[in-house]
Amino acid sequence: MENKKIACLILNLSLKNLTNFKEDKFFTPNAVNSFKKWHPDIDLHLVTNKNTQEYLTDLNITEYYDDIALFRIQLIQGLMKVKKYTKVIVLGTDTLTCSRLDEFIEDDITDMICSSGPPYDFLKTQYWQHKKEYFQVGVGGPLTQDVPFINADVTCYNGLKGVEKFYNTTKEYWTDHQDQGGMNYCYINQDELGMSVNIIDYPYFKSKSLYNVRSKGAACGGNQMIEGNLWNGDYNAPQSSIISDTYPTSTYYTNNSKLYTSDHKQIKVFHYAEALGAKSKKEYNKIVNEIKTIWFNKETIEFLINECNCNFI
Repeated sequence: MENKKIACLILNLSLKNLTNFKEDKFFTPNAVNSFKKWHPDIDLHLVTNKNTQEYLTDLNITEYYDDIALFRIQLIQGLMKVKKYTKVIVLGTDTLTCSRLDEFIEDDITDMICSSGPPYDFLKTQYWQHKKEYFQVGVGGPLTQDVPFINADVTCYNGLKGVEKFYNTTKEYWTDHQDQGGMNYCYINQDELGMSVNIIDYPYFKSKSLYNVRSKGAACGGNQMIEGNLWNGDYNAPQSSIISDTYPTSTYYTNNSKLYTSDHKQIKVFHYAEALGAKSKKEYNKIVNEIKTIWFNKETIEFLINECNCNFI
């Protein structure tokens, strides 16, 4: 793409009932610093409660939604319309960038490049539902199954046309899945909508690098690691049970300044995805302490500090 201009957008906005990130000095700085470490050539826009009005004025946004998900899309539109960015990478405030995001940066064609959420076919709305897909591993090999469910917090957008279709679709088919619902609808119905949508790390067995929650292995659904135990579902659910005393995140290893899962897939973006903003302050503090002390092994912590400019104090 000629005259390519790239931005990265991270939001840390606290609502009245979601205040855990209001005084955050751990997640947001690590999300910002790790992206900057690997992408010093890309403009990073961190939108907070303190500078929201400045962005509204600067991007000529006169009407906006209180919902953060829709507001985030409006910011993407503004960055493209007013600041003339041709590509916008969006990261959640609870992400860690662990490598240069070549798959995002080098693809200037796909309207919306998404990343995998947990492979759950029960996540659905009245407007869309994913089905299990089956793939053959190698010639004559066994079948493996996967589900193309998208998590919204690690995404890349190319051009205003696709963003506007995504915005309008999300509003038209709005549910409690918010913009994530819009993304999944767009992926399933992309031909009908006249846009292109790709999931960069799907299917899992073919993917060499991971951009979202799938690097958490069996814990990719969130709320599955607590007090040193791995659960087969949300540890708050009565039907869930302990399946291991090893966190998948504690089994990572490094090689040649790259971070890998135990099954040898490079982690390019790590996403905590623990619904941290919605937890009680007590539970939030407990999870943060576990993240700093037992989630990762020493080798991984050293990588995140030395290669990604993260702070785990």
